[in-house]
Amino acid sequence: MTPDDQLSAFLGEQPTARRADLMIAAVMERIERRAFVQRVAAAAGWAGVVGLISWALAPALKVLVGALAPELAPAAGALALVAVTLLASSPVVRRRLGLSLP
Repeated sequence: MTPDDQLSAFLGEQPTARRADLMIAAVMERIERRAFVQRVAAAAGWAGVVGLISWALAPALKVLVGALAPELAPAAGALALVAVTLLASSPVVRRRLGLSLP
């Protein structure tokens, strides 16, 4: 085999992945998938809780807002939506916004 043949054979080879690297990647993927599913389940649970509370308080809030200030109802609703979103958001979002909640 000539040096040119050896060089072309060397450059044409693809590096093979070690089995340990493949196993580590598969394990890390399963761990991250499990953590993701747990985070999604927790977020879904909190969304359900917030939805039930909002549904339960809707009649009282409707009467209260309707009696106190009909012209301020859209602003109050927007502020309540922002407050619920910030409380339900992750700490990363609050940190990026410069807010720190206990």
